[in-house]
Amino acid sequence: MKLLKLAFFAALLRAQEPAGVVEGSLRNAISRAPVASARISLRGASTRSGATAMDGGFHFDQLPAGDYTLAIEMSGYLDSTRGLAPKAIHLKAGAVTESVILDLTPLGGLEGVVFGEESKPLAGVNVTVAGATHTTGKDGLFAFEDLVPGSYQVAVGVPHAVRAANLVRDSATGEYYGYGAAQYYPGADDVRLAIPVDIPPGARLRNVDLRLRRTLLVECKGALVEMAGREPMVDPDVQLLSAVPGTPDPLWRRHRVDSDGGFRFSLLQPGSYTLAIYRAGHQLPYLVPIELGKAGLDEMMVPVPSFPRIQGTVSLRDPKLQWQGSASVHLIHRSPAASEVTGLKSDGTFEFEGVPPGEYTVGFQSRNLRLTSDRTRNLSARELRFGTQTGLRKPITVAEAGNPGLEIELSDEPAGIAGKVIDDGARGGNYLVRVTPVVLRRGGFPAATSAAPDFQFPELAPGDYEVTAWRFAPRSELANIFASKGCDETVKVTVREGAVSNITVRPCQ
Repeated sequence: MKLLKLAFFAALLRAQEPAGVVEGSLRNAISRAPVASARISLRGASTRSGATAMDGGFHFDQLPAGDYTLAIEMSGYLDSTRGLAPKAIHLKAGAVTESVILDLTPLGGLEGVVFGEESKPLAGVNVTVAGATHTTGKDGLFAFEDLVPGSYQVAVGVPHAVRAANLVRDSATGEYYGYGAAQYYPGADDVRLAIPVDIPPGARLRNVDLRLRRTLLVECKGALVEMAGREPMVDPDVQLLSAVPGTPDPLWRRHRVDSDGGFRFSLLQPGSYTLAIYRAGHQLPYLVPIELGKAGLDEMMVPVPSFPRIQGTVSLRDPKLQWQGSASVHLIHRSPAASEVTGLKSDGTFEFEGVPPGEYTVGFQSRNLRLTSDRTRNLSARELRFGTQTGLRKPITVAEAGNPGLEIELSDEPAGIAGKVIDDGARGGNYLVRVTPVVLRRGGFPAATSAAPDFQFPELAPGDYEVTAWRFAPRSELANIFASKGCDETVKVTVREGAVSNITVRPCQ
């Protein structure tokens, strides 16, 4: 009874505490002019929402003490829907007023015209900026609005039909000249030579024009045959890959060969290419390098070997111990980004049916693998052998025949990086954690996982890494997260063989 009375009086006292106020104003970060009609959302011990007045002001009263976050939505500005972190506010007990002045960064834009070689506007080409694509009309004009201030690549993708319609033949040599599949501002064929366009806050850049230039174009024709017997292949797919990164011609994409095994790619710039060959029902390609000279290639015969089966086993170093849980083995092709995944059978064996000869990275993903005798001990891949090749975090080479088995040995010894996301402004939740080698080794790649909020990366090679965390974002925002150039909360850590590095990291703002 006494406890009930104490609880009642405590609640009564809290109810009689003076309420607090959160107020402030919103300004344009460049002009310092007030921003009216912006939506303001206050969340925390109490939830309120409203819009800024003509003078940019907002006011929320009758608020209990506690922690709050202030989110802003306003078209034309870098707001909370475009990555602006909510403003954290701590409201103390009593008749307290917390006043804030928030500066909103205005967004920018750019516009320009795509011209052909004759300095006439070029219609039907695709201009891409920040992942958005606009197709030019007869005036060749393109425009992009609401761009977050920063540096942007301006890319022009020229569809095959537009390229074919603008071919010019040299009557003296018989050679054809036309536009490449992709060009980049201010007029580069190679994306590595592109010059980014810097957009300041609130600025709209005009006359960001691109002038396309014709170049020599050739074709590549050939046929696929079985290496054993030289019979035409009738069921494979082919795909053409350029050594120059950028936007490929859509007609280079994966497609079925002709009934006689024939293939043809046209409107190609001389240079280095790779022919990717897929047998029916397989996702891993067999790669054939191609060098195109000024005359192109005609009647090229491409022998394709059979694709061997790769078998493997997963085991513990101590054969007396047993494990439980599940795992998957990933066979990842170096180029293009293709992979096959297989699960483990009950006896720890697995196999890949039909693996094209070439170079691969083997990934092992544990799904709660633990020792049966001690479920607190997690298991991860400690060694990976492919005959005399060591495949843990290193590429392996699959031959046309005579391949050994793939052996994966598990261990419960701690290694890699383990940690926790510490977020003062949130109560739990999921996060995206990225681990990136400071020096990206051949065959290496950034690793990422979502955690809530604990995370672990047990299979990292010794070396220096950077660990960065973000509050979990919708899929549409993941590209922006991975493209981010830096974060003040990034933690640097050194991984040593056979040891685990425990860290804490705060999410980026």
